[in-house]
Formats: sequence, structure tokens, C-alpha cells
Amino acid sequence: MDKRIKILYTIPNFKTAGSQYVLLSLFNKIDKTLFDPYICVEKFPENIPNVFPIDRRLTFEFTGNKKKDIIGLRKILKENSIDILHSWDYKSNYLEPLACRFSNVKYLYTKKNNAWSKRWKLKSLLANHIAYDNPEMKKRFFDSFLFGKKITFIPHGVDTEVFRPLEKMLRQTFNIGCIGNIGINKNQLFIVEALKDLPENVVLHLYGNEEEEYRKLLDKHIFKYNLKNRVQFHGFIENKELPEFFRNLDVFMLASFQEGMPVSILEALACGVPVLSSDSGGGAKYLLDSESIFSLKDTSELVEKTMKIYNLEEEEREVLAAKRVQTIQENHSLEKEVRAYEALYKKLTQ
Repeated sequence: MDKRIKILYTIPNFKTAGSQYVLLSLFNKIDKTLFDPYICVEKFPENIPNVFPIDRRLTFEFTGNKKKDIIGLRKILKENSIDILHSWDYKSNYLEPLACRFSNVKYLYTKKNNAWSKRWKLKSLLANHIAYDNPEMKKRFFDSFLFGKKITFIPHGVDTEVFRPLEKMLRQTFNIGCIGNIGINKNQLFIVEALKDLPENVVLHLYGNEEEEYRKLLDKHIFKYNLKNRVQFHGFIENKELPEFFRNLDVFMLASFQEGMPVSILEALACGVPVLSSDSGGGAKYLLDSESIFSLKDTSELVEKTMKIYNLEEEEREVLAAKRVQTIQENHSLEKEVRAYEALYKKLTQ
């Protein structure tokens, strides 16, 4: 008889959901002699990666009819004898934990963003346990006797076999760049504004899907500051291609208005790349020292901190890169994250 713990991972889809790479890594690395993982998506089942066996793929789309949705999800849980539902849904969907309550299935969700509302609170009250990846969240959302015994801090990890320093490419330019949807929240305009005050050989590389109107806004400012030859748009980049992207960078930047725990910062550091980031959400403050964080009030601080890195001798850069890589390997490896979740699954089913 198979006595492995059956875990159902739920995620909206593998097309746009930001947690897809974390979940994929978790599925790949989890000890399958102890755990039997399934995956359930709401949309685009054709985008489920091939690593998930066909007989472990499920689909369930919420209709808006609460009673029908609870019964439908309960049926899936019962038919597959699920022990734990681990949700990676970024929405405040409290129907998942309700269906679990009616199925005698443990419900765990990972809190990844800074959204909070009555629906989020209800979802949290119904959950058996909550994992969070940003230490600021404990004070912001879970500082109550209601949640004290049902939360666990599990920071994100990166696959250090994939994200590791590669030999730098010879070039004449000093390359800065960022990854993410090119839109209002990621605030790439702030970096463009700073670029005009940086040396002529500093080039900005932007990777990500573009919001049409925001791209027009960026183009307007690029033209205004005569930066056409210093800003390059590369479109969407696959996760597996990111180490090559970091290889070409001198500084990785994030100017976001809101972030949870930016995995891209961990990936850049694991590749030995310096990071400069705003601290909108508290995640950057946990990962970086004060010298690597800049204010969004104006661009002067970002310009100043970029120039400090720009003026470093090559030997100094190599020493700092080695320290960054060591920190990630010791504190934020994917292996450490997976083992933490495995311990939590065991605890929930005891």
C-alpha cells in the first residue's frame, strides 16, 4: 500500500502565474519516496510542463457559483485521496480551504504578495497553516493570536546548480538591467530617469512582456533624453535563460513600487551580480544591506550607488561577487526551501 503523503499543488496556470518556477522546482526536488505530488490548474492545461506526469495533472476552474465550486473541488480531493492541498494562488480565494474543510484535507497556502483584505483574512482563518516568504509579513498580516501557531517563515531558494557565476563577457559598455513585466509597478521609468545622469557607456537592458501604454511612456522619455542607443528592449525571457542574462550584467536593478520577496534578486546574487533595489514591500531589506537599497523619492541615490559600483576595481568586484554567491548558497538554496516544506508537510499530517 502506498503510504506516501499525497500533495495537491494548485496554481492559476503555468502561463502567467509568477510562482510557476518556484512550484516547478519544488515538484522536481521533493522526495518522491515520501511524497506523491499532483498539480491542479484553472486555465491553460496545455502549458503544464512535461515534468508533471499526465496522471498527476488535474484541472479545476472556478465558476463563480460558490456551492458548486466547493462541491466540485471536494470531489477532486476525495477521488485522488489528497492529504494536503498546497495553494500557490495569488488571489484571496477562500473556497479552496472551505472545500478542504469539507474533505478532511489539510490546507496550506504560501503568502507571496502584499495584498490584504477581509477575504484574505477569511482565507487565513480557514487555512490549517500559512507559509510566508517575507519576514515583514508576520508583523503586517499575522501579528495576532489567531495566526501565531499556524505560520511558518520559509524564504525562497534558488537552484544554485543553475544560478551560478558564469565567465563575464568582454564588452565596452557597463550594463544595467532588470527583469519583469514592463509596466507601472515595476517602474522602469525611474531607471530611465536615472540613466540620463550616468556615463555614456552605461546601457540599460529591459526584459519582460510589455504593457503597451507604458512602453509608449518609456519611449517618450527615451526620446526626450536622447537615450535611444542606451536602452534595449529584449522581450520575454525564459527562466532557463536567465543565467546568460546575468552574465551580461554589471548591475541588476529593481525600482518596483510593490514587491513581496523578489526571487530575481536571489537569482542575480547567486550569479554574483550586484543588486540595487527599492524596498517597496520589505523583501529587499531582508535580502540586501542598506548600501544596496535606494529611495524612490528621486533618482539621485540610485545614480550615486550605481557610480560606486561603476568605479570599483575588477578585483574588488570579484571579492564582492564571491561573498554574494556564498551567502545565497548558505541561506537561500532551493534544497533548503524544499526540505523546509517537506518538514511542514510531515508536521501537518501527524
